[in-house]
Amino acid sequence: MKILVAHPGTQHSFQLAKELEERGLLLRFYTCLAISDKSITGRLITKFLGGSSLRNRIIRSVPQKKIKCFLRLEWNTQKLLRKGADSESVLFERNRMFQELIPDHELMKADIVVGFDTSGWVLAERCKKLNKKFILDVSIAHSLAKQEVYKSIANRYPQWKSTIHYKSPEYIAYEQLEMETATCIMAASSFTKQTLIVNNIAQEKILINPYGVNSLDFKPIPKKRKQGDSIRFVFVGLVDARKGVPLLLESWNLLSLPGATLTLIGPVEEQVKHEILTQYPKVELVGKLSSAELRGVLPTYDVLVFPSFFEGFGLVVLEAMACGLAVITTTATCAVDLMEHFKDGIILEDYSVAGLAGSMRVLAEDQALLETISGNAIVKAEKFNWKAYGDRWESTLKKIHEKPGN
Repeated sequence: MKILVAHPGTQHSFQLAKELEERGLLLRFYTCLAISDKSITGRLITKFLGGSSLRNRIIRSVPQKKIKCFLRLEWNTQKLLRKGADSESVLFERNRMFQELIPDHELMKADIVVGFDTSGWVLAERCKKLNKKFILDVSIAHSLAKQEVYKSIANRYPQWKSTIHYKSPEYIAYEQLEMETATCIMAASSFTKQTLIVNNIAQEKILINPYGVNSLDFKPIPKKRKQGDSIRFVFVGLVDARKGVPLLLESWNLLSLPGATLTLIGPVEEQVKHEILTQYPKVELVGKLSSAELRGVLPTYDVLVFPSFFEGFGLVVLEAMACGLAVITTTATCAVDLMEHFKDGIILEDYSVAGLAGSMRVLAEDQALLETISGNAIVKAEKFNWKAYGDRWESTLKKIHEKPGN
């Protein structure tokens, strides 16, 4: 059985290609830019350009001969984005051209083709014509569901409207097409699956495979907390309304915890940055960190607060658990697939200020509970490593390969 994986960007496609290669299943990995860690170029970048953005394009364990890149396409795309062109239309065009550039003879060699959401509608149709099975990996919940969430957020937090970006109905239609055409869909969370079902995607074609975490990258550090020590809360992600930041800030204002701190880590628009610094001067705003920087600082905090209104998974939840943080998050993330409420995390079923503030207060005032959840979170995260993710993929691929038809 040979699998062709196609993704114009990165996300978790590099990890999937690695896991398939280690199992002898990878035929080819098509992308715009990827550099094998086994190549001379990859070794030089790793050794001398560790802080470069190229570091994120290094793929482990996959030989360069199995990687096919469309460098000119990536170059032209980045050039347009640097000039200020509309990112949605530029990326749509990149994704369309990427799918068309993969030759038929490569698709014919594959037993199964794996594509990714927003870059799979052409591939799905081509595979159907070639009588090839096509799996669509869906990294975020359905866009129509997101539009409804955005409307609700805009009404609740009008001052945060600048961070809400509605998707064109034309592009959503292409996403619907790729989901309907795919042989099956791999979602990362139950939340994502439910939004697809609500939007008329057949339930029986949707599978769930939660992402993984590398315990060598994200790991706890020794903490000698004493009763009464101040607690350190952290949020990690895009600092915008969809991620629940205005809800978090409202809840923080409601709390009065002596010595407690709240840090926001992630990209932030200038308007939002000004709003936070003005209205919430005691909140630390760090900005975007590199992956290496995040791995270094995340374990130093006590609690991750991630009150997102809408996700596909929310990988930082799992990364924080692996680092020994207690996590407070919502049902719109991977929470129900990873956690047991008040055992290895806290899951919010509503989006009330009082509910979030109450959960933060409980962990701040009950050190025993904080330590219990922290310890349980580490144990749970160990079960969701990338090898287990790859094992689940392998099992699914074998079943789909053996099933008649496409």
